[in-house]
Amino acid sequence: MHFDVAVTGGLLVDPDWGTLAGSLGIKDGRIAAVLAPGERLSADEEIDATGLVVMPGVIDPHTHLGYAQSFEADLETETRSAALGGVTTVMSFYRQYKGAEPAPYDELPELIASVDEKSTVDVALHFGMLAESQVRQIPKYADAGVRSHKFYMAYRGADGATVGMVNECDDGLLLEGLRLLGESGGVACVHAENTDIVNRTMRQVRESGATGLRAWSDARPAFAEAENIQRVAFFAERVDATVYLVHIGSSESLEAAKRVRGTGGKVWVETCPHYLTHTYDSEVGSLAKINPPVRTAEDVEAMWRGLIDGDVDTVGTDHCAVPLERKQGDIWSAAAGFPGMATTLPVLLSEGHHRRGMSLQRIAQVLSGNAASIFGMPAKGNLRVGADADLVLCDLDAERVVDHETLGGSSAYSILDGRTLRGWPVRTLLRGRTVAVDGEVVGEPGGRFLAR
Repeated sequence: MHFDVAVTGGLLVDPDWGTLAGSLGIKDGRIAAVLAPGERLSADEEIDATGLVVMPGVIDPHTHLGYAQSFEADLETETRSAALGGVTTVMSFYRQYKGAEPAPYDELPELIASVDEKSTVDVALHFGMLAESQVRQIPKYADAGVRSHKFYMAYRGADGATVGMVNECDDGLLLEGLRLLGESGGVACVHAENTDIVNRTMRQVRESGATGLRAWSDARPAFAEAENIQRVAFFAERVDATVYLVHIGSSESLEAAKRVRGTGGKVWVETCPHYLTHTYDSEVGSLAKINPPVRTAEDVEAMWRGLIDGDVDTVGTDHCAVPLERKQGDIWSAAAGFPGMATTLPVLLSEGHHRRGMSLQRIAQVLSGNAASIFGMPAKGNLRVGADADLVLCDLDAERVVDHETLGGSSAYSILDGRTLRGWPVRTLLRGRTVAVDGEVVGEPGGRFLAR
């Protein structure tokens, strides 16, 4: 067979079958052959991957396009940053208001058109379930290809004002949403923090005069998250729903998740790269303000153990293109959130593979294969024949000092600025077409909306 593209001579890494020295043949945007070393093949374009690792493109299941700037602007800037980091599929939590009130997602056709016009990589959506008017539309959204939704158990009352959110999702509305998702086979993504506890502890810690990342951790204590995990899992079991716990970053919360999984709950666990790299003693200060907060060095190591051992299923960035000026001031006035898509793979290679012995196959699982399976994208996240030829070629020995100016995106900082990481993507392919190479985005936007 003659191929459109051949990727030759690399070490192939698949989440299912592990590693294999060989080549890939690509035709019509899909993997058409997996070939052993030395097998002859012909192609219009040959990419020499000798000395490189070839992995499925990263799937980032947790981003917030449209949070700090418009959805359309984030599509242009942040998906370019994604491509530079080896991310070929971005899943974004989208929230919609009409005036000050949460509103149904009637503008989905316009969002799809924007993705198809402006995105460098493929984009799928989760919708934020903030009100009854949105929850009752869950079956309609499933028919349109949006089959996962986010429920914010935080951000009611004063807590909501900290992020500019109007959120009407109490336990009763959560239960209704879980029921509808259970019936449709969808996934409930849950931000599990007890908002009543957080409203009180935040006020108490602020009134004490404390500041800094440690104060932010005290204001949003890990036990408030752990309690909520158990309550959400109890509701989900009652209506046979699948729960995806977003941004788990503490040992206490991870232990709560393990307990509910141990009783048969259909629960998936996501962590984020900042919970693998930063603590509340980090010198970056309010730049690393995030919800839930970064915690202790012991929590960092607990999350790494969970990631390597299988207690944590995925890594999502919680990427928000918050501008630098909104990160200024003390911990109480700085905005929460920061970018991260361009450095997730280097963090896993450097801190996971090189420093802690995490296997390349496990990295492919937590960065690609598991998210594809959880969220219903069978053509993504693997190197099987017939899969989309979304690939990232990595130089495991490349060492670079993180510099936000080389990462794309619109935010003039990275919380990793100045840190040396070993292992970087050198080429990213989306359906067989190179979209980034040697630190540069190439070609015109060619991303697509992914209906699931």
